[in-house]
Amino acid sequence: MNNKLNIVTAGLLLALGQANAQTFDNSAQEYDPFKHVWEYTYKLADGDPLVVHQWHLQNNGQHAGAITPGVAGIDLNLDFTHRRGILGQGINIAIIDDGLATYHPDLAPNMAQGDTRNPNPYIYQYESRGRVTIDSHGTMVAGIAAAAAFNGQGGRGVAPAATLTGANLIGRDRNYADLDLAIRAVMDMDGAVQPMNKHTDARVINQSIGYTFSDASIYGDYREYFDNLDNVTRIAVTESHGGRGAMAVKAAGNDHFMGGRWLDRDNGLLSLFYPNGYALPAYDASLADPTNANFWNLTVSALNAKGNLAAYSSGGSAVLLTAPAGEWGRYSPATVTTTLPKWCTDATETQCENPLYTFNMNGTSAAAPALSGAVALVMSANHQLSWRDVRHLLITTATQVDADSKPRMIGDYEAIPAWQVNGAGLPFHYDYGFGLANVDAAVEKALLTGPILGELQVKSYDVPVAADTFIYDGDFSGTESVHTQSEDLTVEGVRVNLNLEHDRLGDLSIELISPSNTRSVILTAGTDIEGNKFNGNALLSNHFYGESAKGDWKLRIIDTNAKDSWSERVYDLGTGKFVENSITVTPQRSDKVQPNNTQPGLLTGWSITFYGH
Repeated sequence: MNNKLNIVTAGLLLALGQANAQTFDNSAQEYDPFKHVWEYTYKLADGDPLVVHQWHLQNNGQHAGAITPGVAGIDLNLDFTHRRGILGQGINIAIIDDGLATYHPDLAPNMAQGDTRNPNPYIYQYESRGRVTIDSHGTMVAGIAAAAAFNGQGGRGVAPAATLTGANLIGRDRNYADLDLAIRAVMDMDGAVQPMNKHTDARVINQSIGYTFSDASIYGDYREYFDNLDNVTRIAVTESHGGRGAMAVKAAGNDHFMGGRWLDRDNGLLSLFYPNGYALPAYDASLADPTNANFWNLTVSALNAKGNLAAYSSGGSAVLLTAPAGEWGRYSPATVTTTLPKWCTDATETQCENPLYTFNMNGTSAAAPALSGAVALVMSANHQLSWRDVRHLLITTATQVDADSKPRMIGDYEAIPAWQVNGAGLPFHYDYGFGLANVDAAVEKALLTGPILGELQVKSYDVPVAADTFIYDGDFSGTESVHTQSEDLTVEGVRVNLNLEHDRLGDLSIELISPSNTRSVILTAGTDIEGNKFNGNALLSNHFYGESAKGDWKLRIIDTNAKDSWSERVYDLGTGKFVENSITVTPQRSDKVQPNNTQPGLLTGWSITFYGH
């Protein structure tokens, strides 16, 4: 009976969307019988004056206020989905942030606040951590996900008929002391009547927030905190909405480099700093922010308008997908979205800077709501689908971007591979996960299928380790430990919790190799991680999606000696790429000098957890 109700409800909502769908320009590329429906390009509907600049919705090479244009086709490919009238109807997106402006003319039509506390964010300037700021972040995030459409003002959201709920976690007037409490609020997990099953309970939880830890001991010291957050997210994601669940979308972080300086401002050339001699990422998504290593989160990296990883974006095996976000908006397009009036100095608002829109939103904070909106579109196309079904459709239809990317090397060692096809035939990249979300393709498949995946299974194992499992300096053959998995399941994710001792953790490259011989770099060498041990630190890999779990899983740890120097690398904002052969090796920064370890490291234990069906 519930499935029949879902189908009827979805049909009614779809019918409501058709009124707007009729306003779309029906012109398309010449019909080709060999093309899929998602391979055609349709003009986006008029009705919102700024939509022509929103390259993340449809990239036709526009500048969006920047000096250089984007590259046509680098977008979410949602034109046919919108044309069908599938606009996110019936899906509530929670924005856990610094609050969102419920009065904003492009957000007000979609507000479904329920009982979640979200005072309109503080719009007058104030000082925080030595900087003058306003709480506009959540309003920008909300506009990307679900700003209203066809109202003659601003732009539109990815899912412009989805509803929005704001939770003020990080603003000046925040209402929630911690993320677990905010998640509980937007899901009504403590509600007295049918918790997590109302229209105002989130089906998508957007988290354009995160941590950056440089001290490896943080995880062990706060293990109870992270375990609780994992558990709250698990309950929200798996037990809500009549068992169909919710999707928790998480920004990967903006920690690719340590700092930068203008090399040539007139031509948009930046010199970026790295805490290693090879211009490898300064932080890994899993280790810098343990919530990225939470399987219940869908972690997303940021793409620029040229089709490459944005200069700032964190990467790692925990990244599942990438989504458009852009660069800083002057040399290369950023994201166009809603915002607050800036720099209001008093309540009369006589000193406010307008307009209520910005051309300069970026960061994985922008990529997350772009993906949240994409998730809402797929969910609204078929309300029967579970959160895992939606993940499956997005993974298996994603577009491979930056296809000619090259591996990043430490001498002859492939520290970060280029695109690899795993044992299930799916391409995966450390920076992009399975690729750029392709909404039209995922929606087409959603419309033609019912529930996809079997019951979720979670299996964890402690792996015995010999007392003399040493990690030798500069030994690229590595130290190995093997777990033999006798029970089979189809993998959706694999998480390792690691215990080891080492006096310079940033030298370590850690790989997990599956029975299908897929090599996943679950921690890249050269990071700015400090301390002298991992104490149960969590590392998640999505790389093995679809593979069989049965067989030998090899954990390999390599001391690469990567931190004896620093480096700079030139990034061209105009092309969205690094300049070839531009790496310059420099001495270690004086306040960051870490002498090389004089004794071998030691692997003291690890566990492996399989998520699958």
